[in-house]
Amino acid sequence: MLSFLYNKVLHAFYKGKTSKGGRNFLGRVCIVGRSLLKKKRYLKLDFYRRINSFGNICKLMYDLNRTSKVGLLLYKNGLMSCIILTENLKFGGIVYSGDKIKNLTIKGGDALPLKYMNLFSLVNNIELRPYHGAQLVRASGGSCVFIGKTQTQGVLKLKSGWQVKVPIESISTLGTVSIGFKKPIGKAGKCRNMGFRPKVRGVAKNPCDHAHGGGNGKRSKPKVPVNASVTMFKWRPTTNKKKERLKRSLFKKLV
Repeated sequence: MLSFLYNKVLHAFYKGKTSKGGRNFLGRVCIVGRSLLKKKRYLKLDFYRRINSFGNICKLMYDLNRTSKVGLLLYKNGLMSCIILTENLKFGGIVYSGDKIKNLTIKGGDALPLKYMNLFSLVNNIELRPYHGAQLVRASGGSCVFIGKTQTQGVLKLKSGWQVKVPIESISTLGTVSIGFKKPIGKAGKCRNMGFRPKVRGVAKNPCDHAHGGGNGKRSKPKVPVNASVTMFKWRPTTNKKKERLKRSLFKKLV
């Protein structure tokens, strides 16, 4: 009976998802290799978590648009929301969401401002600005280390090695993001449903479609291979020197 009620409530969290198949407003193909998606639904998640209440995990879900597990929370005041789950959270677990703390021992899955978090703890789902929703570290298995704080800012060290300064009033979740359900593609039809068309070699195309195309019979690619937009894509530097200089800097400015 409860599962039936939860499924009925979940209809409010879903909305339709459209795709354009790589075409622009004129209907012309701008991105090669894309096709129309099979009908999909987008699950709206709660990235704010400022309810100041305890919630009970009443359902574990799989979301097509997420790499991590998703859970349905039922709060004490009767509100319900869907969140990204952290590791070691199971059915029936209790988590806290809010921006105030009252005699609370923080545990994995609790969402609180950075000023209440202990130094050198792993956090995820971090807001770049207060009241803007979590934007940082949301993929499965992701986390960053809270390494320092001042009166106004907290310092986070990402897995890439960069350090990010975030306002100390930003909400974050303690722990590491859970690893989602692994579902292999298995067949070509599923890949088509995901919105990907089969790839065609440039040599097999006409000269109007690709620089390698045309000619009679089989033909090998030229000494300097190019892509469809006639730019060299082999044997040249693939790194951007400007970005390499940015990586050397200690702090990365995201906002």
